[in-house]
Parts: sequence; C-alpha cells; structure tokens
Amino acid sequence: MDNLTHSLVGALIGQAGLKRKTGLAMPALIIGANLPDIDAGCVVFGVESLAMRRGITHGPIAWVLLPLALAGLLWWYDRWQARRGKRPEGRAEVRFGWLYALAFIACLTHPALDWLNNYGIRLLEPFSSR
Repeated sequence: MDNLTHSLVGALIGQAGLKRKTGLAMPALIIGANLPDIDAGCVVFGVESLAMRRGITHGPIAWVLLPLALAGLLWWYDRWQARRGKRPEGRAEVRFGWLYALAFIACLTHPALDWLNNYGIRLLEPFSSR
C-alpha cells in the first residue's frame, strides 16, 4: 500500500471520533499508521530487498514496541513544549494511555492493509518467516 493510503486511514480513524480522546491523537494515528514502514530505512544500510521489508516491523513484536515508542515520543514532545511555554492552549490534555492505544490501533491497520497487496507480509516474523 502507498503511504498516502496508510495516512488517510489514520486520519479517517481520527475523524471518526478518536481524535477527541487525547491531545496529539491525530499525529499518533497518522504517524502510527505509517510507522511499520520504518524498515524502508534499510536502504541506507545497502539492503534494498523486499526480503528485508514487511518482516519484523510488521509482526507482533513491532505491534507492541512501535506504538510504545511513538506514544513516548509524542508525550515527551508535549512536555517539552509545555516547559518552553510553547504548548498550544487549545490542545487537550495528553494522556499517555490513550496515545498508546491510538498508536496501537493505527499500527495494526498497516499490516492489515499491506496484507491486501500482491507482495504480502510475513505476519509472524521473527517467529516464522512464512
């Protein structure tokens, strides 16, 4: 799937009402929907094969760790803005639990959509490469 498609799915989930659950919900949903494609960075290390792609970052370990990292980063960003006095006044309170839940949901939409394309994914990586 195209990353624009993943982004739109995250935005649509937010527009369906989840964006009101916590501050920074929309970034959590949109970035979270794209986060499993972080494995595209392997090109920097000279690995350009699809064998490396759609593996561990699309599997169960990543379903837990990637949303956790994103929620932590967004929570830290909110605190950093508040310390500097630059936090927007209209932003709702940022709740870490909701950020994690929304990022988790968004990250799960990614392999679900990638499963529909002709490349497929290795859903149980690293436990199974099939």
